[in-house]
Amino acid sequence: MKSLLLILSLLASPVVSATDVVQKDIIVYGQNIHYAEAGSGPPVILLHGLWGGLNEWQPIIEPLSQSNRVIVMDFIGFHVSSKPDTDYHNAFLSQFLAGFIQALGLSDVTLIGHAMGANTATYTAIHHPENLRALVLVDGAGYRSTDRDLAKPMSEDMIRFRRTATGSSLESTRGLLERRVKDKSIITDAWVEEAFAMWVNSANAIGDMMIDGGDVADEEMRGIRLPTLVIWGAEDKVFSPDNASRLKTDIEQSEVHIIERSGHLPQIEQTDAFLAALFPFLKSTGAAQ
Repeated sequence: MKSLLLILSLLASPVVSATDVVQKDIIVYGQNIHYAEAGSGPPVILLHGLWGGLNEWQPIIEPLSQSNRVIVMDFIGFHVSSKPDTDYHNAFLSQFLAGFIQALGLSDVTLIGHAMGANTATYTAIHHPENLRALVLVDGAGYRSTDRDLAKPMSEDMIRFRRTATGSSLESTRGLLERRVKDKSIITDAWVEEAFAMWVNSANAIGDMMIDGGDVADEEMRGIRLPTLVIWGAEDKVFSPDNASRLKTDIEQSEVHIIERSGHLPQIEQTDAFLAALFPFLKSTGAAQ
């Protein structure tokens, strides 16, 4: 499965060659955490969303690696990392992220999280702020729903959606991918097949995290003291751009960039605009050479 995912990723997104990114593994709390690494300089960790991985960061890895040590981590339970038989939730993912940072001996880390990765980034900024320099939140926040009830049975619609999101069929996988972007034409057959394989491989963690969602209370979000950049696709149909304004209000040291002509994946759909927002922020926080 490890080689399959890497081959599919390189086929779907040939921005970075196999020689540019080094695949590595490290043991954290007795579990294997897989990651890819490129470049040198101040460390940035790219945190994938619920349905993405290395593939959805490919366009920015090479340019970012010119000024930074870029680390793309597979969350515990996802992709090539270990998949213990347990319940997956933000506290669990965050604990392994903090352990991963410690195991690598990193400090002054900038977390760049997309969707679920952004949720875990805000949770980590609150509960494990040591060794962190800054946050970049991409189409994700982490707010806890005020009416969330983890004991409530899933609705029929939620059951259907969970089946799709954990790998039901190539057709349903394509449909969900198309919902995440503005330009449907960028969804290739290779991307659909890659996503299907990734979702099946990470189905247990995906299913749990769909239920858990964000887990940061409003007052906790207001307690984040790290410089924070919020980047959001103007036409995101998965998570409303209204969340960007909410983050701007709640996080004191934050700035917001709305990326036009983009859905839920601005780093792919509008890579130049994404990097134009990212690089000045990294330089202003001392997180880029």
